[in-house]
Amino acid sequence: MHGTWYILFQKEGLFITAILTLGITAQVTNAIRESIVNGEYEPGQKLSETVLSEHYKVSRTPIREAFKQLEREGLVEIIPRVGTCVTKPTEEELNELFTLKEVMEGLAAGLLAERGNVEAVQALKQAVSDMENAIRTSDKKLYVEANEVFHSIIQEGANNSKLSYMLNLLLNQIPYRQYVFLTIEDPNRRERSLKEHQAVLAAIEKGDREEAEKAMREHVKASGMQLKIDIAKKLGQKN
Repeated sequence: MHGTWYILFQKEGLFITAILTLGITAQVTNAIRESIVNGEYEPGQKLSETVLSEHYKVSRTPIREAFKQLEREGLVEIIPRVGTCVTKPTEEELNELFTLKEVMEGLAAGLLAERGNVEAVQALKQAVSDMENAIRTSDKKLYVEANEVFHSIIQEGANNSKLSYMLNLLLNQIPYRQYVFLTIEDPNRRERSLKEHQAVLAAIEKGDREEAEKAMREHVKASGMQLKIDIAKKLGQKN
């Protein structure tokens, strides 16, 4: 009898341990993903299990599991006899990523225009106003933040969970926020970017799905072209 309870207790203990381990792995995965997406770990950088386990104060097992998940998401590469490195996108991959981004964000803008969400439109107006203020004051950080808000509102306002999931998965494959900073170093690009956002907003306000989709696609294509140039320069400097 005691033996049976002991086995059950052991099984229960293992079960609880598994749950705790799963929770830790998820937290570590989220933390490493955020660091990659925000540009703290740069393309091509090697990630050490030992260093990360010490940093997050966990064993190496959750780190290894996190690497496996992040590899499935396209954020890292696990290279035999080398280790785990942050994915370094090639020019071809960047072309593919931005082609998809153009299509998906265009679709999102069109869906929002069709839905006519008043609250979303007001939030977009505020984001554009923040961009205008950022350009007047040469505040690059504010511009990047307002840009993120603008695109997030459209993504959420499209009200399509599958589209939102796929778009997030796509954007996580490059440290997009970091590279936006590179792009807006050029004042001319900032001005053009602002006009493109204003055009998207105007189309969404009118409720014109086709015009909103077209305006967003043109914006993403233009920003993507500049980003690819800047990314190529940045990666080239590291070679």
